[in-house]
Amino acid sequence: MPKFKYAARDKDRKLVHGIVEYIDKDEVITALQSKGFIVLSVAPIKKRSKVKIATKKLRMGLRLEDSALFCRQMATLLNAGVTLLRSLTILLREVDSRPLYNAIDRIRIDVEEGRTLHDAMAKHPKVFHALWISLVEAGEMSGQLASSFDNLAIYLEGICSVTRKVKSALVYPVILIMVCVAAILIFTLRIIPMFGQIYKDFKLELPGLTLAVINFSNFMQKYIIIITIFCAALFFLLKALVDNTRTGRLIFDTIKLKMPLLGPLIHSIILERFAHGLSVLIKSGIPILSGLDLIGKACGNKLFENAMELVKEDVRSGKPISGPLEESGLFPVMVTQMVTVGEETGKLSELLDRVAVYYQERMNTMVDRMTAAFEPLLLVFLGITVGVLVVAMYLPIFKIATGGIAY
Repeated sequence: MPKFKYAARDKDRKLVHGIVEYIDKDEVITALQSKGFIVLSVAPIKKRSKVKIATKKLRMGLRLEDSALFCRQMATLLNAGVTLLRSLTILLREVDSRPLYNAIDRIRIDVEEGRTLHDAMAKHPKVFHALWISLVEAGEMSGQLASSFDNLAIYLEGICSVTRKVKSALVYPVILIMVCVAAILIFTLRIIPMFGQIYKDFKLELPGLTLAVINFSNFMQKYIIIITIFCAALFFLLKALVDNTRTGRLIFDTIKLKMPLLGPLIHSIILERFAHGLSVLIKSGIPILSGLDLIGKACGNKLFENAMELVKEDVRSGKPISGPLEESGLFPVMVTQMVTVGEETGKLSELLDRVAVYYQERMNTMVDRMTAAFEPLLLVFLGITVGVLVVAMYLPIFKIATGGIAY
């Protein structure tokens, strides 16, 4: 029996979609009308078409840049008048990520069978965040799907820009840390044991500093494998606790916000993401309660997610947003005041955009300052550490030369 996809409105004027099996189109219309639906469209589902994709190697991972590019390309194609199904087919040839490729391929098939785009995307929660799906649903309901994808692209591109800025700023400090660790390990495991054996052969009475360094080297040589295994096991255990338990995630997110130097930077990143994301949701016509729920999960911090739950309950009871935000203690006065003005003037999304721009500029400044502070601190630490090790090893030689140590 042939399948038909339909669009109709129920008794509450709500738009509904579905797939049914009947002999012909007239039977579909009759069946829907008998249920009280106002039929908008009925169309037969064509036999699934196969898309020939040139063989190419796809990456196994999914980067945020892949998602941002997908949204930007979708917005461009839809704005150009290309149909949704054809847009998905075109993008299927463009993606380089295996998870995104598989998701788009499945979505294309679902849309071809008559499902809505947001329903098809909802089947892939690991690829598409709930915020995406809500924006796409709002775009489909309003007929502004291209605009929804454009807003999503702007939002994701902003996150990508911040992420790239932070990563590029941390490259040099990370390299310096690796150099420090490598230098200490080389001295501890290779050079110090050579000096220790020489002093042992000469039966010298060693200074306290030299003796302590040699004992530390012997300890590291004996237990380095056990220490490595213990550190790796501890890392994976803590990661499992953070990833799989609410308490572990809450403790970890709290520690991140209280770290020196990095804490204020992470706080600024979350505030920028909150302001920008909520602005995009409001512009797309998402109800404020749904927007608060979505943006709480999109902030990437359990403290803020819990705070959004409390804010949502207060807003549901009739309170303005700014009051609960201030009571949470996570939002600076500047943010709550801008939200207050936005609510009073009816320009909440515009003022949230200004907040996002402010925190993006603040992040750039903080990253530059952090990089400038890290470099000399790491170099001083490396110099002092290596200097102490060198002095400790040569101290007996100096004392021999001055007659301070006898054989």
